[in-house]
Amino acid sequence: MDVTFRTRRLQRNFEESERAIRQWGKDVARKYITRVTQLHAVPDFQTAGKIRAMKLHRLKGDKQGRWSIHLTGRWRLIVTEGSSEEHVVIEEVSNHYDQ
Repeated sequence: MDVTFRTRRLQRNFEESERAIRQWGKDVARKYITRVTQLHAVPDFQTAGKIRAMKLHRLKGDKQGRWSIHLTGRWRLIVTEGSSEEHVVIEEVSNHYDQ
């Protein structure tokens, strides 16, 4: 699948694991890189939903139109479908309960 990043920082955190570790810690950084790699490996968004470990689900409320992918504990990766089913945009990494 074609994966793009909303910000340059998200892209650099994927490309340089040390940056991701500094920003989110070792466990979250490792899962972030794993999940983005998995998204690259699948042909389309529907197939990504079949990977049970991702716990991919549609969000509600103020994040309606976005999807959540489980990282670790309370951390999640927020994505949106791109211009086609073969394209996904990495929007943010968030702490689900952090206000």
